Amino acid sequence: MFRQRVFTRHKVSASETATETVSVENGRFYYDNVYPLKIGSFDIRHFLVRSNKARLEEKLRAGKWIPAESEMPYNFKVKGVEPRKREGGMFVNFVFRVDPTQKKKALEEISQKVQTFLKDKSIVPWFNVRPTESYLVKGEPFIEDLSNRYPASRLRVEFQGPDISIETLYEYFRPYGLIRDISLLSASSKDLPRYAMIQYSKMRSATSAKNCIHGITVNGTRLNIVYDMPLKTNMVYNWMASHPRITVPLIAATVAGITYTIFDPIRVFFITSKTTQRFNLQENRLYKWLRKETIDLLMAFREKSDDEDESFDDLSTWKEREQEESKLRNWLKEPPETFIVLLGPNGSGKSSLINKIIQEKRNKVFIKCDVILNSRDENELVYKLARQVGYFPVFTLLVSLSNLVDGLASATIGQKTVGFSSTTDTEIKKILDALTIALHDIAPESLMKKSWHAHKKSHEYLESPMVESYDPAEIPIVVIDAYMTKDKESHELWDHLAKLAALLVENRVAHVVFVSSNIGIIKHLSRALPNKTFNYAILSDAPNERAISLVKRHVHSKNLEGLETAIGTLGGRLTDLRLFINKIRSGQNPNDALQDLVAKAIIDVRKLAFGDDSEDAKTISWSGVQFWNIMKRLSNEESLSYDAVKFSPIFNGDDTPIRAMEQAELISISQLANGRPYTIKPGKPLYQAAFAEIISDDLFAATMDLQTAEYLLSLENNKIKKYEDELEKLGSLFVKTDGKWLFGSGHVPEPIEHRVKFLLSLLKKRHIRAEEHQKRIEELKKVVAKGG
Repeated sequence: MFRQRVFTRHKVSASETATETVSVENGRFYYDNVYPLKIGSFDIRHFLVRSNKARLEEKLRAGKWIPAESEMPYNFKVKGVEPRKREGGMFVNFVFRVDPTQKKKALEEISQKVQTFLKDKSIVPWFNVRPTESYLVKGEPFIEDLSNRYPASRLRVEFQGPDISIETLYEYFRPYGLIRDISLLSASSKDLPRYAMIQYSKMRSATSAKNCIHGITVNGTRLNIVYDMPLKTNMVYNWMASHPRITVPLIAATVAGITYTIFDPIRVFFITSKTTQRFNLQENRLYKWLRKETIDLLMAFREKSDDEDESFDDLSTWKEREQEESKLRNWLKEPPETFIVLLGPNGSGKSSLINKIIQEKRNKVFIKCDVILNSRDENELVYKLARQVGYFPVFTLLVSLSNLVDGLASATIGQKTVGFSSTTDTEIKKILDALTIALHDIAPESLMKKSWHAHKKSHEYLESPMVESYDPAEIPIVVIDAYMTKDKESHELWDHLAKLAALLVENRVAHVVFVSSNIGIIKHLSRALPNKTFNYAILSDAPNERAISLVKRHVHSKNLEGLETAIGTLGGRLTDLRLFINKIRSGQNPNDALQDLVAKAIIDVRKLAFGDDSEDAKTISWSGVQFWNIMKRLSNEESLSYDAVKFSPIFNGDDTPIRAMEQAELISISQLANGRPYTIKPGKPLYQAAFAEIISDDLFAATMDLQTAEYLLSLENNKIKKYEDELEKLGSLFVKTDGKWLFGSGHVPEPIEHRVKFLLSLLKKRHIRAEEHQKRIEELKKVVAKGG
């Protein structure tokens, strides 16, 4: 009985032991390729997928990624799902019942069952061509949601314990994908913790390895795995930062290439549109027809009933201008072979005339240099030039920014950047280059073909068409107004415009018309287009008869007494006529209006010719005595001989001051047909009256005459000193003891004797003149002392 009891007790104990060995175990799968990987904050693919945890569990139980629980061994049951959207996968937690000693084998069997299921179904998501895979999690994954940590194909495996060999690491990490390299931290390194770097060929292999192996213990060493962010970007950045002499020019070339590829065609398009009036409503045929049938008819009726049928800008009604207008029209009908130059003083109507001639032309570009140069800074200058030709888009801040970058580069790398700096000069060149391309596309092909034939061999040239077929209206016209403004003759803009004009004319692309009041542009343009004569027309002021007619037509007043006399003094300068008419309209009579204009002209002449003060006078390119000499003579004469003034004692053959006076528009220089300066006249007719009024100031006239006499006296004294020095040298050739010639002869050689007599005669004449000047000086000093 005792044995049975014992036996029974032993059986119960064995049964209890068997029951206790079958325990509930936990496991975890990692499913890859469930979501697209999030490789950065800019990755928007995650907005296209949903990450609803309940939906994932529903799909799991429905058998999408795992067999039915009834088909799984060891009482397998899904416990839950943990999405890892950033890493493109999810964790599937499960439980199963197994003997703890058989846990490893059971896990391998369960894992094989799931992998076979996935391989048979081959689930391929829309965002990747690889099918979904599952891996058994062997470690303790670190589930985090750090916002600035993204997956990478490079893993940093940190060791909490002794180092692990590369062979062991390869054995553990290779099942998750192809490995490119494994590197251990150098044994001599003292960095802690010790680590190894594992580089996978694909990023998803790295994410699977991290989530499955992190926290595993291998040979007593715990492995902690983190993503090593891609060093490629940092390496490139570091390399660029350490090699600025290579990277900065490379960046500049890239920027230039992008600009050339993207922006230059856009700019050429806008220039072409502005030149051809593509978006100009007034050039539209329908608009022209409607205007002709409506507004123009009303305006024509109004003009017939209006007495003011002649305006300042209607230069074609001036018979004296018909010849110049006819020449300009004929030149524009011919193929472009040379420059067309329109000269004339300011206010003579040059711009109005050329505007009237090209008004009906379709392809035209008008560059107003005076508007461009009247800029506050270089950026505004570039912007105005670009706006006039239609160059868009234009980045005016690029000049300042590029100079800043250039300065920083020079300070950091010790040299200036090549190709990155942008100056005003380069910006102007870019604009004009784009204009050249646009005009080339617009110009008639027949003209450019003829220019191309000229570069062929002689026998091929003979085969080219002898008669050109083109429409003169289609030839583009470039008008450069106010070219080479006299107060800014050294500006870099002039050279760029001259080179542009030469390029267009030599290739027969467009007519180029230069409009200027500076006659010196002929010499300047000859350097840009040598060996060619220019077609130029010179406009003068309106004759008195025409000026009187204009005043009468624009002034409805009966108080015009003395008009003819006033116009005879005022002249035919359009700008002065406008002011004169406005004053008469305000209620003044012609004489009072004239006196106001003369008073203003006197102020202008004094300021320009003599300066406001002594400091201002130092900046003037001529002396007060030189201008006084010309002004005094012009007050009584209509014109002076250019050569007579140039070789007078005051100028002594130097015409630089005369040219400077012309640039200041105090005087005007007339030329012969061959271009030789011939006569000197006042800058405008009104100045002759101003000169006379200035000279009528006795005290001022005495002061200037005194300065002139002192200047002439100094010239005579210098000549006398020169003659005396030469005579002294000749006298030193005699022996003082016996009066003999230095070379032994007792007689003075005949050539020396003649030379001495000649010097003595000159010396006598200079003494007489010096005495006259001295006497004049004493008289003028008395006048000045009396106050006139």
